Formats: sequence, structure tokens, C-alpha cells
Amino acid sequence: MARLRYWMWLSCVTGVRPLIKYRLARTMGGPERIFFAKREELLAAEPLLQTAEAEKLEDKSMERADKALRFCEERGIGVLTVQDAVYPERLRHIPDPPAVLYVWGKLPAVDETVMLAVVGTRKATPYGIKMADKLGRELAQGGAVVVSGLAEGCDSTAMEAALRAGGSAVGVLGTAIDQVYPAKNRRLFEETRARGALVSEYPPGARTFPADFKTRNRIITGLSLGVVVVEAPLHSGTRSTADHALEQGRDVFAVPGNADAAASAGCNELIAQGAAPAVNGETILRAYSGRTDLLRQEPAEIPIKKEIDKPKDIVYIDLTEKLESLPPVQRQVLTAMTRPDMHADEIIEASGLTAQETLAALTMLQVTGYVAQGTGKRYTRKL
Repeated sequence: MARLRYWMWLSCVTGVRPLIKYRLARTMGGPERIFFAKREELLAAEPLLQTAEAEKLEDKSMERADKALRFCEERGIGVLTVQDAVYPERLRHIPDPPAVLYVWGKLPAVDETVMLAVVGTRKATPYGIKMADKLGRELAQGGAVVVSGLAEGCDSTAMEAALRAGGSAVGVLGTAIDQVYPAKNRRLFEETRARGALVSEYPPGARTFPADFKTRNRIITGLSLGVVVVEAPLHSGTRSTADHALEQGRDVFAVPGNADAAASAGCNELIAQGAAPAVNGETILRAYSGRTDLLRQEPAEIPIKKEIDKPKDIVYIDLTEKLESLPPVQRQVLTAMTRPDMHADEIIEASGLTAQETLAALTMLQVTGYVAQGTGKRYTRKL
């Protein structure tokens, strides 16, 4: 229980990127070392840690952590840490897994289950709503667990259809585990919790920032074997979810739309780039036909751990090994690129470097193949 308090403390620290929390915990051997370390030790342990983030980690108050832990105990919210043996391996092996995952409800045995994300634009057309409903229902009837973000439009439609069909769903929140957003989805929030699970990397009472919704997309894809994109404009949060899926080696399916439909432009482009067309649930499930017999197992409740169960042979994806040959400035720029198609000005601001340093690093990263440049001074990380 003592160690869990330190994990909760780390989870409650705001203003520190999830990737940095994970890397520090891995490099330093756990949250206690982070808690007792001085700023200089933290900066020495993690070259990608920014000074402003190190300052946030100097707040050693346990007040928020203890309050969050009491809330979880009272509400039956499970707390998983990346060092727990029951932490999903599928999620553990993405580049930046959440150091702490809050689970409200019954999470399926992720690593033995066909979980498929169904995502789409919030501003869905009637066609998008129709296809999200059809796919959510058919995937659930075929035994898959539907994963989505409870957002308006395609996401919530697919989840509601899966639940109506008698299936299960997992909602990944971009807010604190106890916060209903949007408020109109309270019924779906409660139903998903009762018949599936809600998960979040943000503790009870945490403040929500707009960027958190895009950050959570990596968890949606990390829990899933594949991602079905129902409707997506060319530049949207839904397309960024597809990019996370590709980065993580997940299957990508896309619903084809009219050639002149702006809402389907992103889907049509994905298909042109090699995504499998998704016209019904059967065609999607066919890719997992050897695994559908595992889908109807009874999900288990995730208890609040009294002690951390750390497996001996845990395997982490070590980004340091991939980036160790790069100069520190290039690594800092690469880490600042948290989403595809970022404008140079955004990268400069996120990296904390000067414009000259950032642009020079971007040039070298293009030469070495780590970054691709698009139109209008926009860049996408390829690693």
C-alpha cells in the first residue's frame, strides 16, 4: 500500500507529460525514487525532462494522492500501475503507456480478447451515424469488445449499439475517471461502467485540459487489436487516432465514403494508403477469426492493489535505445512532437528551444529519417 501512494502521487502531478512519468519510473526503478529525488537528479536521470516539469515534481504533498486513493476505495475503482503483473501487456508495449491506469467497472482480459476501437468525428453525418451504429452492433454480436472515447457522434453511437446488442464496451476517458464528459452522455457513462469498464490515466478530481483528449487516443489504440475509422476529415483527432494505431502496429480499417464528402476524406485517404475497407462487422472480424472463441469470457473486477506485483521478466519498449545516437537537442525536438502534422511554431513552443535550434534539429531529423515534412511547415514524427 505504501508504494501505491507514491504511484498515486506521481499520477496526481499535473504539468508532466505521460511519457516522462513512464520513463522516469522505469529509469529510476519506481515512483519512490522520483518522489525523494532532487531536481538535479531528475534532470540527470531523464534527458527529455524539461525544467518546468522537474519543478512540478518538486511538489511532495500527498494530499491529492490520499484523497484520490480514498475516493477509489469508496467507489470500487481499480488502480493498475505499469509495474503490476495484471497490467495489460498489449498496453504496456506502446511507446508511452500510462504509468497509472484507473479502471471503473470490469475490464476484460485485454491480452486474450479481440478488442476493437471504433472512432469517428464528433460532427458525424447521418451516414456516419448509420455506419457507426451498424458496426458497433455487428462487432458486438460477433464477440468483439468495442473500445471508444465516449465522444459525441460516431464514438458514442458505436458504444451504444454494442451495449444494445448485448455486448461489452470499454470507454477511454480524456478526463478524470470520475468526470462525465460530455455531460449529455451520463447515461452511456453509467451503462458502460455497469456492463463494461471506464478507464482513464487521470485520477479522481483531476483538472481536464483540451490536449488530454488527444493524449488519451494512444490508450484507445493501445488496448485494441485494430481501429475502425468510421468518418474523419483529413485533419482531425480521429486521424490522429489512426496514426497512433499505425505507430503501435495495430490494424487499421476505414469506412469508405463518397469521393467528394469532406467528412470521409480522411477515411478515403487511409484506404488509399493501405487501410482495409470496413463495410460490415463480418469483414472486420474475419481478420481475427482464430481468436473469437476467447471473446465471451467473464470479465474480472480490478481491485485496488495493496502491494505492487512486479513481474520479473517485464519487457519495456526502450525509446532510449532507439534515440541514444541522436544529439540531445534532436531528442528534445522529437519528444515535443506529440501528434502528426505539427506546425514548426508549435514544435518550437513545445520543445522549449529557440527557433534556430528547433529548425536545425528538424532538418537533421528529416535527413536521418526520423521526421517527415508536409506542407506549410508541418512535420510528422516517423518513430
